[in-house]
Amino acid sequence: MRLKNGDRMASVDIIPAAMWNNLETISKLPGSNGKSHGGPWLLFISESGYGKRVPLSRFRMSSLNRVGLIGYKFSDEDCLAAVFVVGFTLAEDGESDEQVVLVSQSGTVNRIKVRDISIQSRFARGVILMRLDHAGKIQSASLISATECEPEEVLDIAQV
Repeated sequence: MRLKNGDRMASVDIIPAAMWNNLETISKLPGSNGKSHGGPWLLFISESGYGKRVPLSRFRMSSLNRVGLIGYKFSDEDCLAAVFVVGFTLAEDGESDEQVVLVSQSGTVNRIKVRDISIQSRFARGVILMRLDHAGKIQSASLISATECEPEEVLDIAQV
């Protein structure tokens, strides 16, 4: 990827070729018009506590040494905290069964179901995932798959 002066690489994630080929097949089906909002999605999280899901089908592959595509519309004082590819594992209702854990600079922790984060366009700012009035910025974000950790296990760890 070719970066402009002052740009930095914030995050990298791998999309399996089989998943990408499946997306291309779905978008070429008659009547689909590429408007499927089903997973997988890119989950964007900003340092100011905003986030959104964008269907992976809204991005196209390009050759090497390209500048890239806009995925998030930032305000002047905001930066990207994390980007995750979500929706590889879906619940029975077709929604993501993953969760994201956000930690602010002051130590506040917020756990959110990915399915509760709205799906928006590449140019949208997103919705508030964590209010950070006096808590600074998002320090870290972690993605948790539902198969990795059941709620009972979380309680056992918290009680120790």
